[in-house]
This record gives sequence, C-alpha cells and structure tokens, in this order.
Amino acid sequence: MIIKKSCRIAILMLISFFVPFSILRAQFDPHPEKKWFTIETKHFYINFHEGADRTAKVAAKIAEEVYGPITSLYDFEPNEKVVFIITDLSDIANGATDFYGNRIGIYATPLDFELRGTTNWLRNVITHEFTHAIQIQSAMKFGRTVPAIYLQWLNYEKERRPDVLYGYPNVIVSYPLSGVGVPAWFAEGTAQYQRQQLGYDGWDAHRDMILRMQVLDNKMLTWNEMGQFSSITSLKAESIYNSGFNLTRYIANKYGEEKLEDISKALGDLTNFSFDKAVRQTIGIDGNQLYDDWKNFLVSDYNNRLSTLKDNIVEGVLIEETGFANYNPKFSPDGKKIAFISNQTSDFGSTALFVYDISTEKKELITAPVLSNFDWAPDGDKIIYASREIPPNVLGESFYDIYEVDINSGESKRLTFGQRTLTPAYSKDGSKIAYIVNGDGSLNLFVADKDGKNIKQVTTFNRGEQLYNPVFMNNGIEVIVDYALNDSRKLAKINIETSEMEILFDEEGIDFRNAFISNSDSVVFFSANPTGIFNIYAYNLTNDNISQLTNVLGGAFMPSVDTNGNLVYSQYESTGYKIALMKNIVKYDPANLSDYVKPDYNLKPDSGSYAGDNNDFNWAKLKNFDDTKLDTFNVKPYSSLFTKLFFFPVLRYDNYTKGNKFIDAIKPGVYFYSDEAIGRFSIFGGASVNRNLERDLFLQFDYRNGVPFLNDFFGQKLNFAPQFSIAAYNVTRKTTADLIASIDTLPVGVTYDLLSFDVSMDWKMINYNHDFRFMYTYSKYASALDGFVIPQSGIFIRSSSQDYFQAHNFSLRYDYSSFQSSRNRDINPIGRLFWVQLDHEISDINPELEVSDDGTLISVFTKNRLNKLSGGLTESVGLFGSDHVLSLKLAGATIFGPPVDDFYHFYATGLPGMKGYPFYALGGGRMAYGTLTYRFPIIKNIDTRISPLYLDKLYLSVYGSFGNAWDGNNFKLGDFKKDIGAQLRLQAFTSYVFPTSIFFDAAYGLDSFTRTFRNKDVTYGKEWRFYFGMLFGFDLGSGFSRSRIGVF
Repeated sequence: MIIKKSCRIAILMLISFFVPFSILRAQFDPHPEKKWFTIETKHFYINFHEGADRTAKVAAKIAEEVYGPITSLYDFEPNEKVVFIITDLSDIANGATDFYGNRIGIYATPLDFELRGTTNWLRNVITHEFTHAIQIQSAMKFGRTVPAIYLQWLNYEKERRPDVLYGYPNVIVSYPLSGVGVPAWFAEGTAQYQRQQLGYDGWDAHRDMILRMQVLDNKMLTWNEMGQFSSITSLKAESIYNSGFNLTRYIANKYGEEKLEDISKALGDLTNFSFDKAVRQTIGIDGNQLYDDWKNFLVSDYNNRLSTLKDNIVEGVLIEETGFANYNPKFSPDGKKIAFISNQTSDFGSTALFVYDISTEKKELITAPVLSNFDWAPDGDKIIYASREIPPNVLGESFYDIYEVDINSGESKRLTFGQRTLTPAYSKDGSKIAYIVNGDGSLNLFVADKDGKNIKQVTTFNRGEQLYNPVFMNNGIEVIVDYALNDSRKLAKINIETSEMEILFDEEGIDFRNAFISNSDSVVFFSANPTGIFNIYAYNLTNDNISQLTNVLGGAFMPSVDTNGNLVYSQYESTGYKIALMKNIVKYDPANLSDYVKPDYNLKPDSGSYAGDNNDFNWAKLKNFDDTKLDTFNVKPYSSLFTKLFFFPVLRYDNYTKGNKFIDAIKPGVYFYSDEAIGRFSIFGGASVNRNLERDLFLQFDYRNGVPFLNDFFGQKLNFAPQFSIAAYNVTRKTTADLIASIDTLPVGVTYDLLSFDVSMDWKMINYNHDFRFMYTYSKYASALDGFVIPQSGIFIRSSSQDYFQAHNFSLRYDYSSFQSSRNRDINPIGRLFWVQLDHEISDINPELEVSDDGTLISVFTKNRLNKLSGGLTESVGLFGSDHVLSLKLAGATIFGPPVDDFYHFYATGLPGMKGYPFYALGGGRMAYGTLTYRFPIIKNIDTRISPLYLDKLYLSVYGSFGNAWDGNNFKLGDFKKDIGAQLRLQAFTSYVFPTSIFFDAAYGLDSFTRTFRNKDVTYGKEWRFYFGMLFGFDLGSGFSRSRIGVF
C-alpha cells in the first residue's frame, strides 16, 4: 500500500510582484453609477457620462482640428481611432494619456493652479494629451503591442525540511526592457510646445517666473533630474514641466522644429537606452552639451532682460518663508493679524489655514485642509473657506464645499453639501456670501445668506467660462471676479441682482487677477503682468489712475491692504511662494519703474524654426477659434470598446529544484492584458514553461461595471459599485521520490499539480481608503507518479494520479490604507495600513487507501472545517522633518479549535516576516510577531544615470523582530524568537518611466532552536541570512504567509 502525504511547495505571488499594475491599468474609472454616451468622429471616439455633454462636444471639435497639425509634426498617425474619456466627477483639473491603450482621459474642471497661467482649458489639455499620444507612440521600440520585455530571477532558500519540496524565495528580481524611453522633460516639453502656431499653450508669465528665479539663484534642475518624476514635489514636478517646455522651445528655435520628430524617432531605436544618444544622432552633440548650452543661454538671456530692473526693486519683507505654497494673505478686519494658507513642510500643495499675529510675529494653525481662497468675517472671529473631500468618497469623487471656522476654538461648520463650491467671500456687512460653482467645465457665480441658505445663481455661463476669487464691493450688490474664457484673466464686475457683467481690465496678452477692494470702495488693488512679471497695482475708481506698488524679480500676487496703508501679498522666490509685508506703501507711476523684457509667448514664424508643413494648415482659423459654434454630433449610448491585446514576453531564471541544470531553470513565458476603454472589463493572464514542461499559468477577468442587475438602484441610489473578479491558477512542479517496493528502493518521477479558482467581489465603504473583499476559492492539489518497473518481477506499473488536497474557502477581508503624500513615499512611507481577514475553509486532505466492504480500493480523506482569523497593522511615523521614519509592524493569525495538520500552518519567518530565520522555521496554527524598524537616508539625492538606470536615493534601515508560531494552547512567551537585521534600499528608475526598487537585507536569528520533521531534526538560528530584490516597489505584502496561498 502506498500512502501519499502532503508535500508543500513555496508559491510566490508572481503577479503582484512581477508586473507593475500602473503600467497595465490606466487610471480610468468606469463609474457604473452613471449613464455613458459616445460621439464618433473621423479619428476619435469621445466617451462621456451624463452631465458632461458640452465638454464632450467641444472636445470632439478640438480633437479633430488638432489631429492634422500634431500628427504632421511627428509624421505619425495612430493605426486606430483614439479614445477620449471625458469626466466631470471631481473638482480636479487634469488629463492623462494611456499611450499604449490609445486612450486619453480629460477632466472637465478648468485648471486653477498658482504655478500655471490661465488658458482655454479644453483647447490646451486636449492638444497636450493628444501630443503625448502621438509623440510617445512615434518613439516606441516595439510598437504598442509589446510595452515591455521582463527579465526575471527567482532564487530560493536551501530547504532543510524533508517534507518541503523547495524553500521560499530569497531573491526576487523583475526588470523591464522598456518599449518606450522618453525622458519626462521631453514628453512634457513637447506636449506643452504642441504647435506654436496654435497658441493654445505658451511661455506664460508663471512659467517664466519659475524658471527665471531658478536661473538667477542657480537652482535649476540638473540634466539627470529632469528625466523622470523621482522624489517628486509639486514644485519639482512643475519645474520639470517648465524646464522641459523651455528646452523644447530652445531646440526648435535653434535647430528647427523638425528635430522634435527626429529625436522621437531616434528614441525608438532598439539600441538606444538614453536621450543622450538620440540627441547626438540628430543634433550632433550629446545631452550634457545640449543642457550646458541651454543653461548658459538662459543665464545670459535673463541677465540681459533684467539688466535695468535689478536697480529698481520694490518689495516687502518676507514674514513667512517655510513652504513653497504660501497663498492668499489677508489682514484681519482690525489689522492686527494676517491669515494665509500654507503647505509648510508638506511636499505637495495641500495647504492649511494659519493666522499670523503681527505684534508677536507668531503664527497659529487654525484648520486643515483649506485648499482655496478664503475670507475674514467682518467681526474678525470667523473665516469662511472651501475644502475638498479628502480622501475621496466611495465612488472616487472629490468635491469642494464651503466651511466656516471659528478662529478661537478651531471648530468648523459645514455650510454646503456637494455643491462644488469654490473661493467664498463675505459681503462687507457679513450678511451674504459669494462663491463659485463648478459644473461641466464652466464656473458660475452664486450668492447665499451667510449660513449658506437662500442660494441664488447669478451667472449662467455654459461655454467654458472661468470665474475665480469673488470680492464684494461695499454696496453689497456688486462683486469683482477674475474672468477668463480663451486665455489670460480679466477683472470683471458682476451685479448680483441683474447678473450684468462689466469688464474692468482687458488687454491682450496681459493677465489681471486677485482683486482686493479698499474700505472706501474707491481703490481696487490687483496683480497683473503688463511687464511680463506679476506685480501689485492700485486702480483708483474715481479718476481711473493706475499706480504700481511693487517691482519684483519673481512675482507679486494676492494683495491685501489694511486701513493704515500696509500691504501684504504673496511673493514668488526661487523656492516658491512666500508671504511678504510692505509697510506704508508708496504708489509709483508704472512708467517710472524699469520694465522687464519679456520672452515671446509663442515662437514667431520669422525665427525659421517651423517645420516644413507650416503652410498646410489655416493657422489663423485654428488660433482664432470659436468653440461656441459646434457641429451637430450624433450622440449614441456607449457601447464597449477594447484596447489592443498587449503582450509582455518574459524570460525567467527560476532556480527552485535541487540539482537542476542551468538550462532547466530557464522558464520563458508571456503575460497578456487587455482592458475595456473606460475600464469596465479587463483580462490579464500569463504562461511560463521550462524545458521539463513545468508550468505557471494564470488567467484573471475583472468586471468593474457595478452590480450586473438593478445597477441603477445599487449604483445611483446606494453608491454601491463593486468589482467582480474570476481567476484561475495552475502550477506544476516535478521532482523525484524514493518508492519502496519490496526490498527495492526506486527513484520515481513525481509531478505536483496545483489548481485554484477564485471568485471575488471588492467594494468600498465609508470612503476611498476602506476596502472590503468577499472571495470564494476552490483548490485542488494532486500528485502523479510516473510509470516504473519493479526490478525483481519486471512488472511495469502504469503512471497514476491522486488528489491530496481539496478545499472550498470563503473569506471576508477588510483593508484600510492611509499614507502621507511625500517625495519619499516610495521608499520611506509614513502612515497606517491595517487589514483583517476571516476565513471558513472546508477541506479534504491526505488520502489513505482502504478496502471497502465490497472489496473496492478507495481513498479516504481527512475532513476539516476550519475557521481562521488573520490580520496586521503597520504604523509609520515621521521623525526629523519626516526624512527618518520609525515603523511598527504587527501580524497575527489563528486557526480556531484544536491543532491541525501542518499543511495548514501560518508562517512568521522568511522574506515576508522575521528575516533572521528561514520561511519554514516557525510555523503553526497560531502565529504572532512584531517588527520595529528605523529607516533613514544615506544619500538623499544620488542624481546619477547609468543608462538605462537613474539612481535617485539610498536609505538604510535597522530592525528587530519578536515572534513565534505555535499550535493550540501551547503559547509560551519564553518560546518567542528574536532577530535583528539591516536593509539597504535603493530607489531608481529604468528608461525614465519604470520605478525600480532595489533592496538587500542581512538578518541574524538571535535564538537557536531545533524542530523535528519526519523524524529528522532541523536546527535554525544563530546564522546570517541574506535577501535581495529588484521590483517595482518595496512592499512585499501583509507580513506573514501560508505555504499554500491561492495566488501563484
């Protein structure tokens, strides 16, 4: 009789480790709670949901108009229609291009960003994103079908246990040979360059201000830093955009616009791994020489443009320098305090409200987040402001609403709910509030009582008009706002009773913004850029006289003036926006202050830079557009469109079997992926096989279109939009086992075949940070003996197969994740991760052969019904300005009831847990451990490129763990084991786009102990253990593992 016992095989979660989902899944949410529609044009599908009709129709018009100019510049046309997805479901202005999937996402909300000027939003963003699609596709090495080729390496612990086929991985490498290698500055530079003749984007005063101040203070980004969005802050990201745009203009102006096409095509060369070679092939100099030439030109050019202005500086004293986003300073009604919003030490533009006491020169945090302009109540005790939902709601939506905060108690009261309200302001008597409401790409003025009730819509704009920063005049019936439609802001006065609008300032090429009204209603203070640099001006309403109050090198914005004639404003320096105070302002005649010689907004035709197709288009018509006149489009209900089927060839070295030849560890394969255009469905699969026909197979189908039945009820009424997934996995491994036949011991081939099916439903509750999953898993593990001959008798025994494990598992899991946005989140995250999972498993295991009453040979399984609970918590806090992090990870699991077969054990050790011991050292039906880690920077900014790698930063961590695994009630704190270790983390980027996270661990188990398996003693501890990885991130999972996890 042959008895088959379970044999464990270490299965790694190859999918999540080996493939970066950000590359596979473009960020397009299908929003099944909305009805979707399509406009089909000659070259595009424009998909949009109800409520975004105007934006979609204008987008269709613009896309067709820019198709020819953009594709002509790069001599490249897509081989299928480009898909646009238009959304208006958050108060966020953005665009995104999936250049492999040929998809472009557009948010309808216009951009209001302190680091950018104002343009016609749709003209700019649609041309920008379409340029991305064309320019990057023209630079692809393998075409759109093959985004990357993966080189992978898995190595395993030398396993000591006789009941384990092979150990758990201690080396995990997945490295991409990218199909695209366009540096960030060139991708964003060309997307902003667009076609200069169009004029939809240009070198505005904000862009010029940022680069000008960096040049003057010798703080430009380096050549290597410009290549990728690494260690990113809001200001650094915008600097990459700005530097890229200016360098692209420099290339086009000096070498000719056609060089943009030539460089793009050269980047598609299979042997080209950096921009340097491409620019050398096309321009004749390497990248560093190009950068140096450009930098020297900028230094000389800006010094010439500023030659006279430097002798006539008029500016205030900086009273707040911390942070790069210090905005909207406002004197309190009594003039004793200044309120402002600031990001302080945050790496991004998330701002909080502060109040600065002028006499003590101290500031106090009032509330956070405060993300737009605000206003003091006339009594000086309250401030009204707008803030957006953070985190987003369960549907991923994030809208602005109005709040009122008591500055003495810090308590806030919400005044509006889901109204998409921005930049509120009180009337001078405090009885009313004015604010802006966003919808379908147009912004309108509303007024209400001070408590947010009795709402009245004042304007009914619906052509993409933009309104910002309303300010009441003393009469209580007129409001001054920033107004824009096509480009640059104007100051306009709107009567809230009649809705009539009067433009106060409107000059071509000049931006007027940030009005402040004097108490007497006789003077309007504002910011404008007639010289090319934003400064503060005063306009006397009685005599139409305009005076200049500042004359700065950077920029002066957002003025506020008290009754004593003191000015506070936001001043731009090379490190961002600061708060400046100017006492006893002096009014100057603008003609008496030296001008700045501003650069051209767009390159001019006489520069000789334009490509040869310059005469092929009616540029005047394209530039002088009228998007109020739209063609009649055929709008039809949305029908699913799919992206191409993408293939990712894989070459893996998978060294899991003892004694294998090198060639046996080579396991080639392929991943494949396709997604529905707006993200409703996707399919993801893969197959790898080696010379011995051992295989790794998986196939996953995701359904993200809400509940398949009664979707209107679940999606629209309940905001319940779950994602459903079906997945199948199959893994085979081969080995040789010793079979005892009479007096002979025979080596017999054994094949283990692991099969699993998952069906799951994922949904969110509370907000976007809370995830729930219900999953059913069916597992069947089998072993097959090869045929063999009994030596004594010569009898041939045919091959046979038998299941040794079958299970039905039902699980419910909850995950909470909240991490601070920072430039080091990729390598040293700060925040909290918590998860808990409950499992009910019905399984049959370890069959034994018995003879039934009728003489039939049958397999009898051990049956188990197990209830399990597992969970983990990671809490990470920042120290010393958040560069250092102290992190505590706790993990635990239990199988309720008496001890069970060790096949079911949880493991606390190895790569996912206590690294000082091998994975299979500490296993049991119950497990608990904790790890305390201290991580800090060794080199914050390596800034070195070894093509195709860019080395960003290096961190070191030291850690110690304390934990154990046990069965039943055999819990003894004295049995817990300890280890210590250190980890080096190197954050890098490959081919400018793929994050490449490299780690090396050395860990030492402080305790020595011996365990017995199948009558064999195995000793662990008191030894160094080493781990290495090169992946797309540093997170390796929950913190403990089971030997038979259902994902391969």
